[in-house]
Amino acid sequence: MKKDLRILREQNRQKKNHTFWKICALIVDSLGQKTIAFFITVHEIWILFLSSMRSIFSIWFFRRQFVEQLYSFSVKTIPITTVLSIFLGLGALVQGIYQSNPFVPRVYTVNVVFKSLVIELCPIILSLVLAGKLGASLAAEIGSMKISDQIDALKTLSLDPVGFLVLPRLLAGFIMLPIITIFANFIAILSVFFASSVVSGWISPLEFLRGIQLDFRVFELILGSLIKPSLFGILIAFMGCYFGLKTVGGAKGVGKASTNAVVISAILIVIVDYYLGVLFL
Repeated sequence: MKKDLRILREQNRQKKNHTFWKICALIVDSLGQKTIAFFITVHEIWILFLSSMRSIFSIWFFRRQFVEQLYSFSVKTIPITTVLSIFLGLGALVQGIYQSNPFVPRVYTVNVVFKSLVIELCPIILSLVLAGKLGASLAAEIGSMKISDQIDALKTLSLDPVGFLVLPRLLAGFIMLPIITIFANFIAILSVFFASSVVSGWISPLEFLRGIQLDFRVFELILGSLIKPSLFGILIAFMGCYFGLKTVGGAKGVGKASTNAVVISAILIVIVDYYLGVLFL
């Protein structure tokens, strides 16, 4: 009887060890597959980017598509940019007043609000919102073309799909997002001025201007209004195009591509924003 119990215990122990190593093997296999898929994706993104740069000299041939994308990245985003900028400015002002100290001159609070808006809040929050609007739109548009074989039709007509679809969107994002961000900065600062000086009288217009001029650096404007938005615009357009071109599986695949484009764009925007701050500030 005791011998039989020992045999059963040994068998149970062996089964547990076998199950443990099987689970470990499954985890390692899953990690390996995800790692390989990650590097394949990075390689595909790099190849697509190089193909886009190679097609840049033929942009005149695709000028109609380029103008259409300029319109999509600018005029169609003005309403949401205006509303977002107004309330970004008002929110930053409320937080600045709340965190201020009665013994600190109000011009310093205005300076902090101004720099926060120009360097960080307007560029990154506007880019995140436009990543949801434009990134999903680009991925859905190109994904619908992919599953309906329109991209294959472009190849049949001897048209480069990268030059026709990707390049105009990349250049439009690179050019128009800084312009939209400058407009957003202007609206946000105007809303702060109107709320703090005109409506509430919390600070005089002269002191408000002094606060903006305090420790003013041109490079901070360049970083927040040109460098960051141009890179964010490229990321939004490129991720939308990449996931659109990788769409498979019908309508469900289009939805998945749109979701991936928005999520990956948002993650990359936050990461790039951090490293730009570390590098330049």
